[in-house]
Amino acid sequence: MHNSDRISELNLYVGDTVIVRKAGEIIPEIVRVLPELRPEKAKAFVMPSHCPECDRPVVKLASEAVTRCINPECPAIIRGSLIHWASRSALDIIGMGEKLVQQMVDRGLVKSVPDLYDLTVEQLSSLERMGKKSAEKLVRAIAESQSKPWSRVLYGLGIPHVGSVNAKVLAEEFPNVKELAAASAAKIEGIYGIGPEIAYSVSEWFQRTENQRAIARLGEAGLQLEGEASAEVKKSGNLAGKTFVITGTLPSLKRNEAKALIEKAGGKVTNSVSKKTDYLVVGEEAGSKLEKGEALGIAQLSEAQLLELLEAEAGS
Repeated sequence: MHNSDRISELNLYVGDTVIVRKAGEIIPEIVRVLPELRPEKAKAFVMPSHCPECDRPVVKLASEAVTRCINPECPAIIRGSLIHWASRSALDIIGMGEKLVQQMVDRGLVKSVPDLYDLTVEQLSSLERMGKKSAEKLVRAIAESQSKPWSRVLYGLGIPHVGSVNAKVLAEEFPNVKELAAASAAKIEGIYGIGPEIAYSVSEWFQRTENQRAIARLGEAGLQLEGEASAEVKKSGNLAGKTFVITGTLPSLKRNEAKALIEKAGGKVTNSVSKKTDYLVVGEEAGSKLEKGEALGIAQLSEAQLLELLEAEAGS
């Protein structure tokens, strides 16, 4: 019913009685209209010119049957992207259903997928039917999604025409997001099983500024934007494979100085606490990251303990 050409072909009116069959044994398809049962004064269906949710003009590309809203700030698009991101084939965030997503968007807690990784137990506890225990479970589920492989993250991005199978193909060909984002449509199309429509869609998606910002934030949050083979190449140094998060104000080191020391020793510093975080470096006035770290049982370090760890690792 998203296809305006098909609606015109059927001569479909609002309130019509129709005959439906299962196409492909599962998809409901309207076979024909029964005009003799049409209500009096019925009006022909007309595709809206503006999105019923955000009132921005809708778009129908010549190459597509779909009429769609393309406003990235549209609440309906935000809800859809979050539901897709949390789905079983994508990041599989248990407990994040449609009703909960509706509340998060309506309350302004989440305006994009990366915002999920900034949610706190306190924020979620304020939602209907979300007690503290349920909120803690969801925070853990969101944190656990950060360990999902690159192919699942790519599928979760919701790039038009990229299904779970195509996402795996692309993730195998492009071992990290930087290589995929820099690839031309022609290079992507050269991959076996990837057609021109998918290639153009992927290339165009990564060229948008808002999507580039989202990718950067997901990387900072600790999402897997590269495959295991690509990550192995980068593992070197005494803290290789260790992930750190810094929160609060440290006594003497600036945050970028602490980050540089950790990275020099081979460690990785991210902005969001997840189940994969090895150490939480805690300073004064630590915020919600400390709360998340405690909920996940992440080991905590003071600045002095961090320096001791770096010294011990350097001497080993």
